[in-house]
This record gives sequence, structure tokens and C-alpha cells, in this order.
Amino acid sequence: MKNRSSPLIIQGLRTNPKDAESHILFFDIEGLIFELHAEEYAAMSPNTLEAEGLLIPTGTDTHASDAGKKISDFFGRVKNKAGDMEKILKEKDKHGILAKMKEGAENVQTKVQAKLESVVKNVGETGKDSSDITKKIAPRMEATHVMEVAQLLLSLIHSWGLDPHLDKVCETQLGLLRPMIPVSFGVLSKGGYMSLLLPTWQNNIVINSTPDELKTVALTPEQFRREGLTKLFTARLHWELSTTLTSNHLLAMVAMSNTLMSMNMATFIPEQERARKLHRQSTRATWSNEEEQEEAFTQQQAQIKQGWSLLSTHHCFLLPEKIDALDANNFKRPQVEMMARRWQHHCLEIREAAQQLLLGELGRMGKKGRKQLVESWAQYLPMYTHTEPIVQQAPTTGQSNAGSPTSSPTGQPGLEHEEESEEEEEVVRKPSSLAELKRKQTTAVVLLGVIGAEFGQDISATDGKRNNENRRKSSVVEGFGIGNNNLARSTSMALTHLLLAPATPKLPAFTPLRRAAIDLIGRGFTVWEPYIDVSKVLLGLLEMCCDSTRLIPSLNYKLPLTPQADACRTARHALRLIATARPAAFITTMAREVARYNTLQQNAQAISVPITQSVLHRAKREILQCVEMLIDKMQTEIANLLVEVMDITLHCVDSGDLKNKGLAEVSPLMCKFNQVSHCSASRRIAVGASNGHLAIYELRQNKCQMIPAHTKPVTALAFSPDGKFLVSYSCTENRLSFWQTSAGMFGLGQSQTRCIKGYSTAPIPDIGRLNPMRLAKLIWINNRTVTLMLADGSETRFNV
Repeated sequence: MKNRSSPLIIQGLRTNPKDAESHILFFDIEGLIFELHAEEYAAMSPNTLEAEGLLIPTGTDTHASDAGKKISDFFGRVKNKAGDMEKILKEKDKHGILAKMKEGAENVQTKVQAKLESVVKNVGETGKDSSDITKKIAPRMEATHVMEVAQLLLSLIHSWGLDPHLDKVCETQLGLLRPMIPVSFGVLSKGGYMSLLLPTWQNNIVINSTPDELKTVALTPEQFRREGLTKLFTARLHWELSTTLTSNHLLAMVAMSNTLMSMNMATFIPEQERARKLHRQSTRATWSNEEEQEEAFTQQQAQIKQGWSLLSTHHCFLLPEKIDALDANNFKRPQVEMMARRWQHHCLEIREAAQQLLLGELGRMGKKGRKQLVESWAQYLPMYTHTEPIVQQAPTTGQSNAGSPTSSPTGQPGLEHEEESEEEEEVVRKPSSLAELKRKQTTAVVLLGVIGAEFGQDISATDGKRNNENRRKSSVVEGFGIGNNNLARSTSMALTHLLLAPATPKLPAFTPLRRAAIDLIGRGFTVWEPYIDVSKVLLGLLEMCCDSTRLIPSLNYKLPLTPQADACRTARHALRLIATARPAAFITTMAREVARYNTLQQNAQAISVPITQSVLHRAKREILQCVEMLIDKMQTEIANLLVEVMDITLHCVDSGDLKNKGLAEVSPLMCKFNQVSHCSASRRIAVGASNGHLAIYELRQNKCQMIPAHTKPVTALAFSPDGKFLVSYSCTENRLSFWQTSAGMFGLGQSQTRCIKGYSTAPIPDIGRLNPMRLAKLIWINNRTVTLMLADGSETRFNV
């Protein structure tokens, strides 16, 4: 390789004892990603460690031990990963790269733990300058063996020669090294066997050269021919060898690029050379202060991140078209089966890369390709009733469905052991064993779930009803549409079964397959909604994520999470996808479950299960976060469901806080609506509904009274300062009404709310109704006078 300032020493298998340059290197992508994050954590400041959830600066030994435990678990995963691979290759590589990475994990772990303990000690000391601490533990990332291994890997598998601009960015900004000699690639099988592909060593390709060209590049004819073969191989032949090789290399390239893009100043350019670039910029334009220097440093970092983004986008989306432009129909496309099995890989970067590659490949297939894919895999989709899988025979023909209880997709090796090599196959062949049948069932559930979720229906906005219908017909996969929904129904039942099925030895509680089902339910909820029980699905997701806050301090995508924490985060994300896709269905379903919970709470003595053990009680915080997210992002949709939203909010907030602090402090987002008013004096909350009714909540008695106040939606309402009167206004009805609430005799019985006065108001122009949230506002001047403020700035006073 050229442009290498210092020799890179990596041990591996030497194929020729007489040739010191001939080696076989084994790369563990997952272990390499973990160690890259470890290098970044080693250079973090105390504030950054706290933000990442690795440090809680209290100065106590308890928190230091907790953070140390997290890091021990972090690096334990790296060493275990290297140990598993080392067992396979121990006969061939006793002192190879995997042992080097495992040893490096131990060294980095010791370094990070030492820095963490010193940070905790320093933060606990009084009078310690925080800037001194930052200088001690936040050195800039220097080149280590981990960065050099990453540099070597990316340099070898990058598609040099397809995009000259990207190649220049890779060499000048990212620090990749362009290969100058032919490189061979290989794959490992799950049995420990290795196969090498040697396309550029023996060939009859003629690379013509002229004397002028040889003089220009200062190379011998043999060197010129070898360099020409290398350029041809890296640009085109590399991606025309094997679908397995293409899949592994694209997965590694995208995962590594995304990892380095998420890091700070993750470039292979030495620190001294980057400093020289900044110095040259300073000589051209004199910097007046440190702020301009910091701005230049920030710009340099942004350019590096943009470079990694371009590299990831090139291999994830643009590579097939560029290869087809050079040599049509010879590109070996990535295997959708392999990407489906890694849809919920435990390494987050590999997971995200597999998802991007799978969605990109499904999009390039077009409707016809997706239809053929569905027809090939639909036969392996397990068929479920509402409770148990349907007993069927193993598939003996192309039309039979596999789904017996003994062959249900539970705990499949295909998702548990993602390291094993995938077989080269153009068509889905029949399974030869029960284990292979289970593996194909697992793949079918994920693959059909992805196709149904992403291509099951077209929800994009188009101009005109006819265009919308044509777009829907052209994109919807057969079996997932409105007229033909047999696959949508079967897939939705399989996904919900995986979500709701109790944990068993065959299907543990937190497996990649269950996580994939949770994720796909959230992604394709608009497709699955007609065929599933929405209440059961939402409660099942809440059951998964209600204890997530105790599992991890922050939902950080870089940290290697436990399977339980990973399932919690996936369920939390699915809940938010469902809530934003169908806000009305989410709110009405949760309000119905809250009403059922309140009924059970009133009859708590009649039930055997404690009410505090129910999901709605334990998941109050999660439910409230979803509701607040909807209020913040979708105010117009939520404004039509304010009564249901208030029911859910009152269930989730603490009644003591509501009494002492008030609604504006406990739930400030609810007070954004002019249709909501809280009176601390009388401890009542009033909500105006879209059907014209008023909902009066008696917080003392935990009751709600519905009053038919208007014939049109309520626009605004407000309690008087003393709480004796309530005023409501409907701009559609052009009416303002005053209400008085009287308690029962001797304070007993239900309070009575009656209308004591009403006014007709001037109509609002239609242009003023464009923003319903700002149509009108009611403000009490004193206990008997209220001002109606409209969006056009006009004010009108009314007296009781």
C-alpha cells in the first residue's frame, strides 16, 4: 500500500514461509466496533462520561463501582467475542489477530477503568478545577492498533475507482490507503473451514501500457500491469465474485463507516498532519481569536463526518448502479436472507447496517422482484391461530406451509449465531433438516414482516385521487393490499404471537427474533392494525418497556446493551412509531384501558391480583411520555381527543403533585390547549370536547361529569379565579356560556353544573380558523368579568 508512513504489524496465517508479505488476516467486525468505542470512551471528559451514562459524579464508591461494572461488561463482550472466534481458528492461528484484539480489549479495559476511578475521585474532591480534570483525561484520540486495523480493513474492501471524488475524500480526509497489489478475499464456514477467492492472481486480462505512461508513473511494465489489475478488481471484479462476499463486505463497510461517523475526529490522518492543515489555513486567513480557531476545528470535524457519510451512502445505495453501468447484470447483489437474519443483531451498528442494506435491496428489486421473493418465502411462514400455531406437515411441495408447534420459529440458530457463513443460493431450496426448517421459518417471519411493513401500503401523499390509486397499485406487494390481504393477516398473527407468547425454553423472553417482531409491529402498524388486537399489542409493548429506566441510565446507541435492555428500547421505539402513525387509535385504546383499570381499582377487593402489579400501573411514566410526545408533535390531531388525553394524563400523574403544584407544573403540555383549565381552589379540571361537551373532573372525588354545553366543538374555556364560575366558548357555534357549579346538600352527593348565562358572539372569518390552537383565549379580569381574545387581536368583555 502507498502513503503509509509507518509499518503496520498484524499477525495472521503466513501462506508462504519464504514470502514475508504473504498473510491471511481474520477480521472480527463486531469486536473491532466495540474496541473503537472503547478508544473513544478512554478519551472522554467527566462531563461526557456523565452524559453517556457511564459516570454519575457524586463522588461515592457505589456509583464508581456501578460504572466500573458497566465497563467490565462492555469489554467482557469484546473478549468473549474474540474468544469464540479463536476457538474456531485455534488450530490455524494460535497467535493471530484475534488474540491480538482480545489482548487489546484487556489493555483498553484496564486503561478506561483507571481513568474512570480517577475521574470519580477528582470530581468528589472539593475545590478541584474541572478544567484541569478535563485536560488530564481528555487527550485527543491518537492512532492505536485498533484504528490501524480499521484503516486496513476499510482500505481493502472499499470500491476504489468507481467514484473519483469519493476516492479523493477517502485519501485526503479519512486517511484510507489505496491498494497497489492484488488482494484476495475469503469466507469462513461455521465448521471452521476457509475458502479463498483468487481472481487477480491468475488471469488472462491484458493491461496495455505505452512507454510514455510508464515514464509518467515511474513503474516497470509488471508493476504497471499489477496496478492495473488492482484497479480493475477493486472497482468492478470485487463485486462480481459472490453474493456472500458482497453481503459481508457491504455489511462491514456500512457498519464501520457509521461507527466512525458517530465518533469525534475519527480519521486515520495523523494528528500532526491535521494540525499542519489548520496551520496552513491560519496563514492564509489570520485568526483574530480562539473562537475562529474553534470554528475551523469544528468545520474540519464536520468534513470528516461528511466523508464517512458519503462512504456509507456510496456502498449502501449507489454501488449497484455504478457497477451495472460498467458491466451490466454481473453485480452479485447482497443476500436478503443474510440481512434479514441480522435485522436485530445484538451489535447495534451491524443491525443498522443490515436494515439499511435490506431496505435498499428490496427497493431496487421493484414490485416484480418483491413479488417473487414473497412467493419464495411465503411457504415457510408459520401459521398461527389466536393462541396456538396450526399443526401442519413440513413442506414437501412448494405450496405447503410449515408451522407445527415443534417447528415454530423459537430460538433459532440463524439469529443467535450470525457469524456463520451464508450459503450461496439464488433460489430458496427445500430444507433438509428440522434445524434448517426452523431457520427458514425465522427468516420468513422477518423478511415478510419487513416487506409488509415497508411496502405493504403506500401512505405517501400524492396529487389527486387517481394518482394515489395508481401509486398504491404499483407499490403494494400482492398479499398485503386491501383486496388481497392473506399474507398481511398471516404475518401480523405471527408477529403478535412472538410479542405476546410467554417465555419458554424454545422462545426466551429477549431473543433477536422477538425483538425483530416488536420492531416490525411498530414499523408496519398501519398494515397490521386491521388484523390484530390493538389493546393486547400496546399492553404487551408496555410490559416490555415499563422497567427500562432501571436497566440502563440512558438509551445510548453506542453501549452494548443486555438483551433485556435492548428489548426494552426496541419496544419503546415501537410504541412511539405506533403512536405517531395512528394517534387516534393509540389514545382511544389507552383511554379505554385506563377506564378499565379505574373500574378494577374501585373493586380492588374483589380481584385476587394486586392492582399495583398491572401493566398500566407500572408503565405510567412510559405512557405519559408517549402522550406528551404526541401533544408536542401532533397538536391538531390531539385537540380532537382532549377528554381521552386528560383521562390518560390523570392516570399517569401523581395526585399529590397535582394537588400541591397544579396542572401547569405537573403537565405543562396539556395547558397549551385553550380547551383545558385547572382550578386549584375548587380542585377541578375542565376540558372542552370536540363534540361540544364539557368534561368536569372532580379531583377530590376522582369522578368526571360530562355536560352537553355546545352543539359544536369547544374552542376555549376557563375557570374564574375563585372557582365559582366556568366560561366556555365555541367559535363555530358563535356562542359564549357561563356555568356555575353547586355542591350537593351538606357537601354530599354529586355537584350540579348549570348554565346561568349565554351570549351570542360575532362570527370569525374563515381565514382566522386556519390555526385552531390560536383561535381564541378566555382571560378573567376579576371574579365576574372575562375577556374573549381572538386571533385577529380583538377583545370583547363579558360579565356573569
